[in-house]
Amino acid sequence: MAKRDYYEVLDVSKSADGSEIKKAYRKLALKFHPDMNPGDSSAEKKFKEAAEAYEILSNPEKKAQYDRFGHAGMGGAGAGGFGGAGMSMEDIFSQFGDIFGGGGGGNPFESFFGGGGGGRRSRGRKGSNLRIKVKLSLEEIANGVEKKIKVNRLKTASGATFKTCPTCHGSGQIARVTNTMLGQMQTMSACHSCQGSGKIVDSRPNGSNSDGQVREEDV
Repeated sequence: MAKRDYYEVLDVSKSADGSEIKKAYRKLALKFHPDMNPGDSSAEKKFKEAAEAYEILSNPEKKAQYDRFGHAGMGGAGAGGFGGAGMSMEDIFSQFGDIFGGGGGGNPFESFFGGGGGGRRSRGRKGSNLRIKVKLSLEEIANGVEKKIKVNRLKTASGATFKTCPTCHGSGQIARVTNTMLGQMQTMSACHSCQGSGKIVDSRPNGSNSDGQVREEDV
């Protein structure tokens, strides 16, 4: 059976850019995801077909090769070694970590937004300890959407003043010297007085905490 054109599979034009190709794939992956179609072999086949098309068209070099030679230019292996219908679900999920969160087939709604895949993608970014629940429709999940959210977080209170930490003298670090058999060893650690900021509160307004902060709602 002849292999379908990859652009036809994703329903995009040959001039589609990377974001359009990714958006089209996400829409199909959500629609035919195994968790959404348990036991449906037809949906699984379309899911793999979409993954194969995305693997080629999302790669500039492979896309250029495909545009020039078609399927014949792919060396017989449908998607860079996946082998078309022979792709396993594990291969797909591991190959497209940016789409499925790097996991092994967890909740499709969760993984599209980086929630799947264990903790592999966690990097301790600023604000990563915030968790907000947002209601989304299937259409919004598939096509993407921008929403304004309100976040309660700590901010420096208006009128709060700070001074250089007398413990670390503004460096934010404390040197500790330990005597060993080989001589003295110096180690550095965050200042316990200022928690590494180099500054401490000099005066704070009423209603602020010990760090001169107040909780405010941000949009």
